[in-house]
Parts: sequence; C-alpha cells; structure tokens
Amino acid sequence: MIRLLLLVLVLAAGLVVGPQLAGQQGYVLISAAEQTLEMSVTTLLVLIGMLIAVLWALEWLLRKLLSISSTATGWLSGRKQRKARQQTQTGLIKLREGEWKKAEKLLAKARPHSDAPMHNLLAAAEAAQQRQNLQARDQYLQQAADLNANSLALALTRAQLHSQSGQHEEALASLRAIKRQHPRNPVMLALLKDTYIHLEDWSALLNLLPTLKKAQLLDHEQFDALHERAELGVMAHVASQQGTEGLLAHWNQLPKAKRNQPSLLAGLVKHLAARNADSEAYILLREALKKRTDDRLIALIPTLNLPDNYPAVVMLEELLTQDSRNPVLHSALGQLLMQSGKWQDARSHFEKALEYRADVTDYAYLADVLDKLDQGKAASDVSRTALKLALPEQPPAA
Repeated sequence: MIRLLLLVLVLAAGLVVGPQLAGQQGYVLISAAEQTLEMSVTTLLVLIGMLIAVLWALEWLLRKLLSISSTATGWLSGRKQRKARQQTQTGLIKLREGEWKKAEKLLAKARPHSDAPMHNLLAAAEAAQQRQNLQARDQYLQQAADLNANSLALALTRAQLHSQSGQHEEALASLRAIKRQHPRNPVMLALLKDTYIHLEDWSALLNLLPTLKKAQLLDHEQFDALHERAELGVMAHVASQQGTEGLLAHWNQLPKAKRNQPSLLAGLVKHLAARNADSEAYILLREALKKRTDDRLIALIPTLNLPDNYPAVVMLEELLTQDSRNPVLHSALGQLLMQSGKWQDARSHFEKALEYRADVTDYAYLADVLDKLDQGKAASDVSRTALKLALPEQPPAA
C-alpha cells in the first residue's frame, strides 16, 4: 500500500513539474561499447517510474503465487493429518477388538503424519506382540526410542510387553531403571510386584510390600495374602538352600509377630516334615497350641512321623476338654488312634467329627476303621455316603 502511494506521488510530481520543464528538459546521454542512447531527463524519469511499477507488479504477482502454493501445501498437509487421525482411531479400535494385524498396519501407516507418533508406535508394538511377532514389536519400540528415549510411557510399555511375553528378566531391568527416576509410579509398582512373583524373588517382594500399601495398590486382605505368600516363599528358598538348620535359624530371627502367625508356622512345619525333622516340628506345634488353638496347626499333628504318638494324643485330649465340639480335634485324634491300631476309639472320634461337619476325608477314615472292625456293610454304607459327598450334584433328568 505504501509503495503504491509513493508511485502515485511520483507520477503526480511528474505531471506538475513536467510542463514547467518544457523547453528546458536537458538531455541524458548513455554510451555503452559502440552504442549510445540519448533522451531527455523527463523521459528518463518516466522510464524509471515505469520500471519501478513493473518490478512492484512482478513482486506482487510472485507473492500471490507463493501464497497459493503455501495454501495448497497446507491443505495437502492437513488432509494427510486428518487421514492419519482417522487411521489411528480405527487402528486403536481394531486393537481393542483383537484384529491385531489390521491394527498394526493402520497404526504404523498413520505414524508419519500422526499428531502423536509415539502413541502410534507403542500401540503398534502391542499389536505386533499380540501377533507373536516380537521382532516387529522391538522395531516399533526402537523407533519410539529414537523419538524420545527418555519417555516414561515408552519405558512402561516396554516393561509391560516384556512381562506379558514371559521375558521377566528384561521387564525387571526396565522397571528398575524406571524406579530410580519415578519411585512412586503406580504402573511401575504394580508391574514390579507381578515380575517379582513370576521370578519368585520373594525377598524383593517383601521389601516392596510397604511401598505398595502406601501407594494404596493393595487393600488389607491383599496385603496380608501377598505378605504370607512372600514369607512362605522365602522360607521355601531357605529350606532348599540351607536345610533344616538354616530353616530353623531363619525362623528364630523372624519378629515375634510373624512367628505367631499360624499360616507361617504351618509352612515351617511342612518344610521340617519334608526333611524328616518331624520331632522339631511337633515341638513347635505343641508350644504354639499351648498359647492358642488353631485348626490349621491341629490338622498337621497326625501328618508328622513321630516315634511315639502318645504325647500328642494326650495333648489333643486336653484340648478337647476346652473345646469338645471341635471336629478338627476329633479328626486329628481319630487319625492318631488309627496309627496306634485303636480302632474302636478312632471310630468314636471320627463319628464325633462327622456329627459336627460333613467331611469326605473323615468319611474315608471311618470306612477304613469299620473295615478293620469287620463291619463291612457299615463300611460300604459310609463309603457310599462319602462318594455322594465327593461327587458334584447331578441335575435332574429332563
């Protein structure tokens, strides 16, 4: 606009000054090589003005052409982006619908023009893994790393995919790296918990449990169950590596609160019995039952291979004086009496146990006792009852 105004002013000045210079125009001589060009000053000024006008017109035309080209380029680019968005959305839907191959193709194809190429690559990696194509999965993950090697989303996705494909050592390496930078990330913590369980790294899991609880990733029941599982896992590892002495040393160094947990003591007893340390196991059971009766511990007593069952029988009979209607106590006593060949007494306790609860195992024990007492018919009747209890109820015929 300014340039146009200047051109108008120049022309106006020419119109005003031109007539005044009529007859006094002077001249201009231009000589180049053997050519000469002669003209008046007024003509030169007019030519210069026209040249400037032509140059401005050419500049304006060039800008218009460039603007049209830029608009066309922007339109084409926008069209590609819109198509990429559509392909990405369709690919994500196909991923959730289980059409892995189609999802991978769409997500990978849309990636160059996607608004979030990292998202496309991670989703394509998931689709490739679902197709069991781990090589393609790793290629997508590498391409994502080329975009942003420090991406938390990439690290979590890599760990998750490794875990899902059974590559737990690789998953653990990724998760430990994440933990150093993001120690409270809930996705990382949940994956780390599952990885420790798969690798049976129970000591590491025990150390992680307080963090999981603080992050509210476990409720009270889940925490207790996982804590028990981890403690029993550590116990099994110690038993396999260090034997009976190492197992007892490990048990004695545990806090008292843990040693008072019946589930952990039951696990210890089973490991001791498996290593022929039945007498040591019985002593631990006896001391625990003096403090508090627990059906899980009572049920373990008949499973021990003791040189003399009499002390155990006496202990259980004393417990019965405090809880005479406990079916587990009656069953345990019946089993010990069976082992001693006292069939009639054993029968009495099994019948008492079945009076308070229906149990397939006690029915089977009672049938064996009746058979020893030469009561074949009664034994058959009891066996049939046990069979009916063991088999699932059949729906009535149509």
